[in-house]
Amino acid sequence: MRRKLTVLTTLLTLTIAGQAQAVETNYYYDGLKPNNLKTGYQLAKSYSNSKTIMRTQGNSNASRYKAVGYIANTNGWAGKGIEAMGTGFVIDDYTVLTNAHVIDDQNGRAAQAKYITFMMNRDGKKIPYRFAVKDIVKIPSADLAVLHTKKRLTSYVKPLTLATDAQIMRLKKGTPLYSVGYPYHGTDDYTTRYWNQAVFLGHSSNQTELMMKDRFRSGASGSPLVDANFRVYGVRTYSHKLYNVNDDKYGKVELAGAESLYGYSGWQVLKHSY
Repeated sequence: MRRKLTVLTTLLTLTIAGQAQAVETNYYYDGLKPNNLKTGYQLAKSYSNSKTIMRTQGNSNASRYKAVGYIANTNGWAGKGIEAMGTGFVIDDYTVLTNAHVIDDQNGRAAQAKYITFMMNRDGKKIPYRFAVKDIVKIPSADLAVLHTKKRLTSYVKPLTLATDAQIMRLKKGTPLYSVGYPYHGTDDYTTRYWNQAVFLGHSSNQTELMMKDRFRSGASGSPLVDANFRVYGVRTYSHKLYNVNDDKYGKVELAGAESLYGYSGWQVLKHSY
């Protein structure tokens, strides 16, 4: 189903080196509609917070999570010369998938490719791979973007495979999904890799988002949600608890949202991939 064109202005936390702040973005998030919030809250509350796990991952070359990396944007929401960041992951020879808000400039448009760098498999100061970006395509009507690199990524890593529409729609409530990203973890260092276990709660009403119980923190935007076979079902995008505080009742139950790769959004991602 194609995402509605209605725009909902919401507060979303974007991250810069040593600092994260809430800023306005004009992306529409179906999971923030009142009916989805109500449903998501009740579902998230029915599972213990112990079902969500976040622990350090490291950057082993033997791991399938090698395809996940740190995205640096030196012309992000805070302006030129100030590094904003997020997470992204390799999906084919030359393509990295992430959230659009990770690569946006301060006007909400995609920054020029020269300002974006993909540091695959980074962990802290260990940066084994650094890729320049050739061009960027924002997926229409979704908080998703594909980055095309100048070098062939599959010379260095096996890409993550996108789940099919049928596989996405077969997800059952309570199914664990997993991720690696670069989240806030109590310090101003966003370069450490963390592994997460989350719980799938359901599809949002227009099927463009996965409603999740997920210990999602600022900096993890753009990280993949995969099953045990490393198939990607969605891209982690937002939560109600971006730091280690319970901001509201939704944050207390770790309610979060991910862009689904079902239907139109997934088709657009594949259309703009190599």
